[in-house]
Amino acid sequence: MARVGYRMQIEQTMLASGLTVISARLPDFESAAVMVVVRAGARDEDAAHNGVAHFLEHMAFKGTASRSALDIAVQVECLGAQINAFTSQEMTVYHITGLKDALADALAILGDVLIRSRYDAADVAMERGVIAQEIARKNDDPGSLCSEGFIATAYPDQPMGRTVLGDSAFVAAATREDLLAFVSRHYATGRMAVVATGDIGHAWLCAQVEAHFGGIPAGMGAGHRDIPVYVGGQHVHRRADFKQVNLALGFPSVAMDAPGFLAHKLLGLALGHGMSSPLFQEVRQKRGLVYGVGSGSSNGSDSGIFVIQAGMTPENLAAVIEVSCVEALRCMEVIQADDFMRARNLMLAELATVKERPFQLGFYLAGQFFRHGTARGPEEDIAGVRAVAIEDLTAAARSVFSGAPTLSLVGPLDEGDYLGGVRKALG
Repeated sequence: MARVGYRMQIEQTMLASGLTVISARLPDFESAAVMVVVRAGARDEDAAHNGVAHFLEHMAFKGTASRSALDIAVQVECLGAQINAFTSQEMTVYHITGLKDALADALAILGDVLIRSRYDAADVAMERGVIAQEIARKNDDPGSLCSEGFIATAYPDQPMGRTVLGDSAFVAAATREDLLAFVSRHYATGRMAVVATGDIGHAWLCAQVEAHFGGIPAGMGAGHRDIPVYVGGQHVHRRADFKQVNLALGFPSVAMDAPGFLAHKLLGLALGHGMSSPLFQEVRQKRGLVYGVGSGSSNGSDSGIFVIQAGMTPENLAAVIEVSCVEALRCMEVIQADDFMRARNLMLAELATVKERPFQLGFYLAGQFFRHGTARGPEEDIAGVRAVAIEDLTAAARSVFSGAPTLSLVGPLDEGDYLGGVRKALG
């Protein structure tokens, strides 16, 4: 039965400690999500400790002063819930999703993990091997290698260009003290938010957070983020054991709150998202050059990048580059009405469904909070998308594709100036 008069209620409170609590009440929802979002990620590391944020995430559920790793797993799963964490360039997120009746226990467990994790030296030594396996898996994945080379070439010798998984040498030597130093530097109330979504009361949530998260140090933490400087260039990783070439071709875009940000996002969808998109039609359907091809705009707090991605056998590489560049240039002149409507409605549908998925909504609200200082629902972004005109996409295309290209290639490649082929195709 449809919810009559359903309206999401978002509330936000800063506790006396400086920790922000955000709730979104979803009436009649039986599922719920709770997460602790820390504004500290891979870009907050120095070069000598590349991978410490991700390593720390791995250690989160290895045991606390009162719960073993098995205790945490058993308690969460007996609630019918799931516990996990992830690290990005911008932040680290610890989260539990499950039934709304499990939320009090979930908050107690997350508070224990954030405040009383042991970071036992023996566990650190064991996890070095686990992360080494994760890095090895990445090194066997051409798509991951291509993305890693791409970002390192777009932002060379900068935190933004380093891998989230970390440098193998650091991982092999990481110590308990390395982890504690990162926590001490970045895990403070002013850089964190506790977000819960579901059929919950805000006052109840605040009381639970005060009870379970009181040990987090107050303040803003330390550390300064340099604004990334996009450079671009060519990265080629030759792997004779791969059958295909993976390609990532990118250009500088804009930050998440810059003027025209939504037009950049829509341009990525219009050019290369879906089977009716120009990239898919021209590269795959009409020429059969690839199995998969697409494009998108990835936008962070102070930088952005537009990427075209594809995989093909080596003999098709030159043609894929040429056709992709031709379609990119075409966007500078005209965006077809059908492509514009497809992109617009895809983004509107994505924003609309955020309100129906507790985890996605919680992460969205956390992003809003760290961007604007206030968590708010997707209505403003929905209105913003509706306000974008088709001409805004052509303007975004002229801005994007006039920038310096970044080309990353992984696979059985010969020596060659592949970036020169891009520049020639772009004119």
